[in-house]
Amino acid sequence: MKTIYKILPASVMLALMGSCNNLDTEPMGGTITSQQKEQVTANDPSMAEASVNALPFMTKQYCGVYNNSSVQSDFGWPSSMLFLDSRTADMPATTSGYNWFASSLDYSDKNATARTTRLHWSTNYNMIYSCNSILKNIDINTTNESLKYFLAQALGYRAWAYFNLAQLYQFTYVGNEDKPCVPIITEENDEQAATDGAPRATVEEVYTLIHSDLDKAIEFLKETGHIAPADRLGKQFMTASTATGIRARVNLVQNRWSEAAADASYVIQNSGATPYSIADVSKPSFWDASDNSWIFAIDIESGEVGNLHCWPGHFVTFYSGGYAQVGVYRKINKQLFENIPTTDVRKGWWCDATGYSPNLDAAHANVLYSYFESQEEAAYVNTKFDTYQSMFSGMCYLNDLPLMRIEEMYLTLAEAQAMGGDTGTALSTLNNFVSTYRNPNYNFSSSSATDIQDEIWNQRRIELWGEGLAYFDLLRLNKPMNRVGGGFEPSVCFNIPAGDPLLIYLIPQAEMQANPGLTTNNPEGAAPTPIAE
Repeated sequence: MKTIYKILPASVMLALMGSCNNLDTEPMGGTITSQQKEQVTANDPSMAEASVNALPFMTKQYCGVYNNSSVQSDFGWPSSMLFLDSRTADMPATTSGYNWFASSLDYSDKNATARTTRLHWSTNYNMIYSCNSILKNIDINTTNESLKYFLAQALGYRAWAYFNLAQLYQFTYVGNEDKPCVPIITEENDEQAATDGAPRATVEEVYTLIHSDLDKAIEFLKETGHIAPADRLGKQFMTASTATGIRARVNLVQNRWSEAAADASYVIQNSGATPYSIADVSKPSFWDASDNSWIFAIDIESGEVGNLHCWPGHFVTFYSGGYAQVGVYRKINKQLFENIPTTDVRKGWWCDATGYSPNLDAAHANVLYSYFESQEEAAYVNTKFDTYQSMFSGMCYLNDLPLMRIEEMYLTLAEAQAMGGDTGTALSTLNNFVSTYRNPNYNFSSSSATDIQDEIWNQRRIELWGEGLAYFDLLRLNKPMNRVGGGFEPSVCFNIPAGDPLLIYLIPQAEMQANPGLTTNNPEGAAPTPIAE
């Protein structure tokens, strides 16, 4: 498609071409056919391996969209996570010039010319382009186990990228099935799309492709014995547990309750992951993909991130030399914090109103308070995420990022059970999880499925804070984005109703201009009006 290929920066194109170059040309430079490429990979599967290994890198690529180091918010999906969390009511932060994500605080990030919408769009379509390149070069009917595994990676990552796009560029699935979503580009139509463009598919059509890709990926991963991640680095790749966890998310959005429950149960039983214990999270944590709670992760290696221009540099309060030193702190909504019981270990994931957290040892406290003139100024600041190996200088920006933890699956299972009509089992799942792993005194009771769903949403807001899922929850549950009383700066204290056009992004203008198949964009929506506290 003209749009996708034009948006791809030269650096990405060269990287992708380099990884597939030995499949695209003969020694003398002559182009070979797709059938010949399939024969090459069938005879030597290692020829496709470099392209598959590049997929996790694309989730974290620095300057992967703009190819410009001055764009300090361009570092892959972690950028999108931080932009989206900044859109919620759960993460107050300063709107100062040092906050490269302030456009999401004031909702100026959604316009067709906004940098953010292009980052979201291109990060995901670059991934789709790379997945399509792999799928074009391997016969889907192969019996070779290595090639089946490679196909599963491409199918799983493509489904993940389309699921991201579907939630960013149209409202949630239920009630919007026939609305325009995003163009579908696969290995079958990419050449025609590059010439003629591609129209927006409906929400239903995009979700059909997502399910098709995930189902096939799960089938191949089970057949080849890749059920659970084998090690830390393996959490960058799709396993049957990873892909099934993604499908659980998809089914939850679609209100397919029994399917979501079955998928969450499979992950709980087969991933080998166990939740963090109370002791595990009684200190700053959440930086290491080898932790047994993590199922899917962005694993950061030395040299893969820019110094300040990375997720820890913008987000982790303890990061020495990062934007925290100039006041860009990520806080929790103070009403949400105050509603966390004192017996819940997660109360220590942020400082209280006096700037105190029981999770901080002397070393962490000294670093944190050095940023403030007084301890009280640290009220509600994030202490959940530690730096790499609890370092405060040097290589401390090498935090891994969680894309999926097993805790999410327990909450997904409970919600699906409740909304599927089994409120008793849902309460048992919810109460057992929270009382065992977070708050020994927890005991929620209600006979209403929607009350249980709301309580699980509250638990998700606390448990998954800062992990890039809160905004998608807001959309799928049709909740307003209400910051009143949350501790936001007056200029960004909004109450945006569910369904407001502001809550979904416009397709980038460059995409609209380059793709003749695109004839309509999403509505602009009026700028939000601040509400006095």
